[in-house]
Amino acid sequence: MANDIGRAMARLKHRDIRTRRRAVRTLFEHDDPAVLEAFKPLLDDEDGWFVSKALDAYRQWAAHAGPSAVVTLLEHRSLEVRRAGANLLPSLGESAKVPALSALKDDDGVVQKKAARALLVFEEEEMAKRLFEHPNDAVRLLGMKHPSASHAHLKSALSDRSDGVRSAALESVLQHSIDVEIESLIPFLQANIQTVKILAWVGQHAPERLTEFTPHLHRQHLKSLSDHLRENAKDSQDAFLSSLLSTGMLEPVARWVLRQGASEDELRWQLINDDRLDIIERSKLLERLIGRAHEPSIIEKAAALLASTDEELLKVACENLSTAASEVSA
Repeated sequence: MANDIGRAMARLKHRDIRTRRRAVRTLFEHDDPAVLEAFKPLLDDEDGWFVSKALDAYRQWAAHAGPSAVVTLLEHRSLEVRRAGANLLPSLGESAKVPALSALKDDDGVVQKKAARALLVFEEEEMAKRLFEHPNDAVRLLGMKHPSASHAHLKSALSDRSDGVRSAALESVLQHSIDVEIESLIPFLQANIQTVKILAWVGQHAPERLTEFTPHLHRQHLKSLSDHLRENAKDSQDAFLSSLLSTGMLEPVARWVLRQGASEDELRWQLINDDRLDIIERSKLLERLIGRAHEPSIIEKAAALLASTDEELLKVACENLSTAASEVSA
């Protein structure tokens, strides 16, 4: 077997192209990482087939050969080869740091971006700083996701020249609930970027100012608002929920109440009786009470609504509650 590998390696330099191709196939069949060095000259071959096979060899064995094999690709004059080397950086694990930092200086933006992605696994503030200060927008954007990104860097990135970097910085600021100047968030609200999350952040950090910003909410935010309340509002005293009520954004609140128990009945009936709320939402709130139709307070309030409303959907829902209550009593 060793003789076969040795002969095949020697034949990679043969003048006859068919002999060279057989040698390549033989080396792949034996699957021995020790032969990788023999493929290095093929990276400069004039025949694209041999270049392609050399890259396949590096993809297959470079992780076993170590950082030097990937550095060979990263320092090559061919852009295709350098990009292939950048793709292999994650396979080096802890050994990827030095070659990835070097690849950040490459002239090609794709190589830079792949190097930046490889550096995300190194939880060191210095690594994050290198990404933050890079001239390539795509690299700085990845820097916003670095686990060691400092609050100061994220705050400063809110005014980055790149729209993508600013948005990524905003996402990290909101995700980690970083304290920033509220005024720095206004441009994002005006551009309709992360509107619901920004309002939730204001509700947490400066609830007294929520009413200034809720006018930025529109109907297209309805689902996001509902999802946020469902995941975060513990009760009707939630600052964000209260602000939505005060500004007339009732539908997401109604959808939150829909999933609440008797503890939120006061708000439930307030919404049911509020003409500003869509009639279908009001009807759904009534229908959800069918399992509690026998409770005296439900019977009383449903009867009062039935006597006072002209809305057919509400009348039907109230009558269904009355029927359900009668069946339980019987």
